Amino acid sequence: MASFDELQEIFVAQEFAMLGYAAPAGRVLQPPSLLPAGNDEALWAFFNTIPSNSQIYAPGGDKFFTAYSALIDSLIAGDGVLDPVAAAKRRLASWGHKPPAWNVGYAGLKKQLAVAPSVSVGFGNQAEPDSGFWGLWGDSPAVSGPSAKFAAANLSVDISIFKALSFTPTPGDWYVSSVLSLVHSTPSGLPWNPNSPITWQSTFGPDGNLQRFLTSLMVVSDMRVHFHSSAAFSAADQQLIQQNAAAGLWPYYLGAGDASTSVRFDKAGQMTASIISEANTPIAIAANVLTAAQYLGG
Repeated sequence: MASFDELQEIFVAQEFAMLGYAAPAGRVLQPPSLLPAGNDEALWAFFNTIPSNSQIYAPGGDKFFTAYSALIDSLIAGDGVLDPVAAAKRRLASWGHKPPAWNVGYAGLKKQLAVAPSVSVGFGNQAEPDSGFWGLWGDSPAVSGPSAKFAAANLSVDISIFKALSFTPTPGDWYVSSVLSLVHSTPSGLPWNPNSPITWQSTFGPDGNLQRFLTSLMVVSDMRVHFHSSAAFSAADQQLIQQNAAAGLWPYYLGAGDASTSVRFDKAGQMTASIISEANTPIAIAANVLTAAQYLGG
């Protein structure tokens, strides 16, 4: 008998394989995030979040721009014309107090998404890790009630995505990539300042604030999900599922304002659901996260 967390982990592995996101770098957005039209800062907030070590990626944590700025300010610049620390300090000084930006915004994302390929994901499950995954509907427990029945039963899923884009912008003129590679490969000595509390360990070590980096978002549009479960849901379970469907159903938990969701049950209590996302609206469904060693090459 599968638990809901096991069901989710199997599904995510197959989904990421189809989308080209390799484990363990791929992370789930729970729920997916509809990207507001024309809002560059909302889009860039994903890339300005330092990822945690969770399987689930959520924007809004510690800020990359803040950590990067403090690091650069703490380093000792060399005298050479091409010294990356000196260049990074000049870039930040020129940038000033503006919020951080990346080289591609919402308009550019829409252009890239318009020419992105289509993807189809087929998934079947034949019938307790503490992963943090939700259950059958948004924010529901995964280990009890209808979710446990759903996970233990036979399940067939068809997902059609009209456009799928791995969106990979780079930081704007405030950023110098070579300085991070330099300090990551230099655990001690210059350019680290011996009088600063900011060290290699406090930056890249086990408790450091720059252990991981978000490299890309998987953005999709016009997504259709259809699934059928062989679980025999009781009348009470059916009522509970119908009441909570507006909170968004597995596997993407798109709420009533983001998708059209229909649920029906046959005489045996078996469930069929269809979920259609809002047309022509970009939705971030996953993230790709690399460790500092993978990202900075060392």
